[in-house]
Amino acid sequence: MDSLDRYLNLMQERPEFFINTGESGEIKIIKDVRRIRKEQKRLQAELRSQGKPDEWIEIGVLAEDEWFYVLRDMVEFPDGRVGGYIRWINRKSQEDGGFNVVLMCVQDDKILMIKKYRHETRSWSWEFPRGFGEPGLTAEENAQKELEEEIGIKASRLTLLNKLSEEKGGTAVFYAGIESKKEIVLDRGEGIASYRWISPVDLDEFVAQGKLKDWFSLWAVSLTKMDTNINKIETLEIH
Repeated sequence: MDSLDRYLNLMQERPEFFINTGESGEIKIIKDVRRIRKEQKRLQAELRSQGKPDEWIEIGVLAEDEWFYVLRDMVEFPDGRVGGYIRWINRKSQEDGGFNVVLMCVQDDKILMIKKYRHETRSWSWEFPRGFGEPGLTAEENAQKELEEEIGIKASRLTLLNKLSEEKGGTAVFYAGIESKKEIVLDRGEGIASYRWISPVDLDEFVAQGKLKDWFSLWAVSLTKMDTNINKIETLEIH
């Protein structure tokens, strides 16, 4: 089965991945297979005339595994242009109900930063512990699992800052209260080289200097800056 055939099958299996709202200004996915093939042939001819490979406009499921789909859709832009557009879909969140988690760990008024190697950028990143969702676990259960795996400890208290839904799963951001004197044990098999505890003031400076580039972690920081009524934050005591 080629990438386009797999794409067309996926369109039947998971139509929610290919929704067009019909609203003005949206980028519309072209679903008619005859038009897809016609536009692809036209765009391939343009690429060849520029000395570029046909594969740059290959429409379909370009890659998939248990975690992700990588798709290239044929789309119509709001100005009428037609072209290919790549996207990736976290299938654990979409299909199986896994909750990705981001964890701002706090111990004695200090905030934990870990230095992790990110394969996608081929560089080191200072960030908060985080991880993909495991199917069958709640966001809270997955938060505890990620903490134990990445830093070798369990939170005494989890405070939910925000939860965004994606089909059956989504992404959740937590405060994670860490008991005093608890020692961090890094999972170096996950590419975590070191850690540091910093004050909220130092964290602000860290952000201002552009040292915190991980957008999940930046999202967590922004949530802590919001004027939130503490009585509206859900706190989970872990026993």
